[in-house]
Amino acid sequence: MTAPSTRDTVVAAARDLFARRGYTATTIKDVAAAAGCSPALVMKLMGSKSALFAAADPSATVLDEAPAAEEGIGYQLVRRMLDRYDNDDPEPLAMAPMLIHEAEDPVTARDDIRRRYVAAIAERIGDTTEGRVRAHLVLAALLGLAGGLRTVGLLGPDVVAREDLILRYGTVLQTLVDDPLDAEPTGCHR
Repeated sequence: MTAPSTRDTVVAAARDLFARRGYTATTIKDVAAAAGCSPALVMKLMGSKSALFAAADPSATVLDEAPAAEEGIGYQLVRRMLDRYDNDDPEPLAMAPMLIHEAEDPVTARDDIRRRYVAAIAERIGDTTEGRVRAHLVLAALLGLAGGLRTVGLLGPDVVAREDLILRYGTVLQTLVDDPLDAEPTGCHR
């Protein structure tokens, strides 16, 4: 196995810092220190902070994890989010609103994050409908859970046991994944 290139090391350090701190609070100097190189080298390799952010894409890996066959996807998504929370790993879903807000072009950032996340979730849950409503609903629920856990401090272990949270919130997500109402929309009430 070969060692990662300097560029790969810089991108990995940036991914972690952007996911933890956001775009504005992460400096080139911080990335360089985390990567073990100089800020000048980071700039030489990446060109600009926005190019570094695009390469680091802290949201890219959240939904790339292979699904486990033993439980429904709704439960898996909650379990994986709690694993990241328990391990103090970055949670890009919690950072997504801040990353959009802090982006140089928030509209483009929002559209890009929405497109990528909806596509990834749609593929994962088998949502092939035109509007991908189920994928949108699952993403909205995941964003709520991520923000609730990370930003507001909701649903901590003092409130609900981990497995109970997986069961309860996983059931909500699984209901959205399996949505029997997705077949033929007929308006607000079906």
